[in-house]
Amino acid sequence: MPDFEEKDLFRLAKRHHNTKRTYLLVDHLQGKHMPVSPAACLTMLHTLGDKLREKYPGPTLVVGFAETATAVGAAVAECFGRDCFYIHTTREDLEGVGEWIIFEEEHSHATEQKMAAAPFEENLSGVENVIFVDDEISTGKTLMNMMEKLRVRFPGLEGKKIVAASVINRLSDENEGLMNSAGIICESLLRLENIDYSESVAPIEIDEPRELEFTALEDYEERERSRNGFFVYLDGISRRKCPEMQRGFRTGMRIGDYLDKLFDFYPDYAIAPEYVKPTLGADLLVLGTEECMYAGLKIAEKLENSGLFKKVSFHATTRSPIGVSSEKGYPITVGYKLPSLYDGGRTTFVYDLKKYDGVLIVTDAEELDMKNAEYLAGVLKYAGVRKRVEMVVI
Repeated sequence: MPDFEEKDLFRLAKRHHNTKRTYLLVDHLQGKHMPVSPAACLTMLHTLGDKLREKYPGPTLVVGFAETATAVGAAVAECFGRDCFYIHTTREDLEGVGEWIIFEEEHSHATEQKMAAAPFEENLSGVENVIFVDDEISTGKTLMNMMEKLRVRFPGLEGKKIVAASVINRLSDENEGLMNSAGIICESLLRLENIDYSESVAPIEIDEPRELEFTALEDYEERERSRNGFFVYLDGISRRKCPEMQRGFRTGMRIGDYLDKLFDFYPDYAIAPEYVKPTLGADLLVLGTEECMYAGLKIAEKLENSGLFKKVSFHATTRSPIGVSSEKGYPITVGYKLPSLYDGGRTTFVYDLKKYDGVLIVTDAEELDMKNAEYLAGVLKYAGVRKRVEMVVI
């Protein structure tokens, strides 16, 4: 099992217009804010998952935290076998869910998260462990507040091992002791000292992510948005055959079922990647959107493993506003504002875009606004994508 050190997982960035916490820990292997090899990302995530499976080998329910850790949690669930049930919290509004468990996240720019109650409760019976997965734990207060609510609402948690797992653990000894006293075991890949980095980032000169002056791909006529055009929208097969994929882990699925459906319905990308190379080129970016990270990461893994591409990278759009800087060693060197594909009134961001032959966007946006999709394609074109952008909706 590989070891990970601070230099492998930790980059320090400055938040833009966030008074709660001015700094942000950026993990360049996580596949969120910075492009990464899918293999390198999944090696890191599966290392965490394998460690947890070895220590807690029994039947397990995994809960991930939106939005940054949605793929982290899914990769951990993958390590527990195809029958592992995985659910992540969400900030999206879904109809017909019924009861939500709502809680607040500290330090966040978008504080309210919620978890669908019924699927969590239905899958508690028969498991020995409930593992909550985040990218970083700094104080533990969010999870302790959440557990206080969950234990009242779900008596079935009694007797289960409750594990707080993270890539990075920054808990002080005092706070970890409080979590242990609350019946929560802490596990991580990397333990760091609990340091307030506010003074470290204070002198860094940052710029706001750019907002480009266009609303769509204005240089392209409708006829040029055909199969031979720059931007191609491929309606997801799962819209017709597998609508539960769009809710996906927001209402929970067994990890094996999710992967079966993903790869059954997307053979062009997942099974026959030779289709992709002629259209998108040899240097490829697969871009997830907000909470939809795991599907893109797994498709990117297939494409990378095919051996047909010179290079495949993966990362995702995000709600997180991060300052951009050209200072040496700073992780976020370019950033763009975007209207969300899920809610046109919400601003999201994409960072560290590079020049690629092509980009494959993988999203599960249920009510996709094509103007916003074209805006994203326009940003990618502006950033230097040479050949083509394709978008697939799962």
